Amino acid sequence: MSASEVTKGVTAYWDARAPHFNCAASHVRAPDVWKEVLSAAFASDGPKDVVDLGTGTGACALAAAALGHRVRACDGSAEMLGVAGEAARKAGLDVQFIRAFIAEAPLEPASTDIVTIRNVLWTLERPAEALEVARRILRPGGRVVVLDGLWSAAPEHRSDYTAELARRLPFHAGLTEADAQHLLENAGFIQVTAWQHLFSSPPYPGGVPAFVLSAIAATGG
Repeated sequence: MSASEVTKGVTAYWDARAPHFNCAASHVRAPDVWKEVLSAAFASDGPKDVVDLGTGTGACALAAAALGHRVRACDGSAEMLGVAGEAARKAGLDVQFIRAFIAEAPLEPASTDIVTIRNVLWTLERPAEALEVARRILRPGGRVVVLDGLWSAAPEHRSDYTAELARRLPFHAGLTEADAQHLLENAGFIQVTAWQHLFSSPPYPGGVPAFVLSAIAATGG
């Protein structure tokens, strides 16, 4: 299986899931909680430029826009973007959606203040690449917010791929907080801070150990 076949396989999976994905989604069931957690993790003193990488059905993008930020969001799945766009329209939120894979997204260097990456790193063949993109497009001192979890802890609730595709994904089982911190530090981020304690109850079913981490793009180097 080539790299392009992996990408196509992942995209086809999410295209197929898009129409029903939001039926039990955490950010749909508890949008105010997600807004509160993201607002804290953003630590912003006013409207900022936000880019949501791998936006899916728009969880972070919609929350960021509802908080008053200027938001762009990209994803390779046309079907997922369709759902996200309709959700933004119904909520009266202004989000610029871009159909593009993370590594190919037309995002200028040093063009944003905050990057969000929610439940994406586990589904990438090269997760470090997404963090490299985040660092490239962040302005000096900009902030990345990574949200993910150890999805194998609740196999009855998790998303899954074919065995052949799963073998190509280094974090197919999901990520621990330590995994994410290691990835962030290797990508040149500093001041890693956890925010998951702000959830009043576990955000996902099955007791999945989920985390929300923010980190700052180190200057220089």
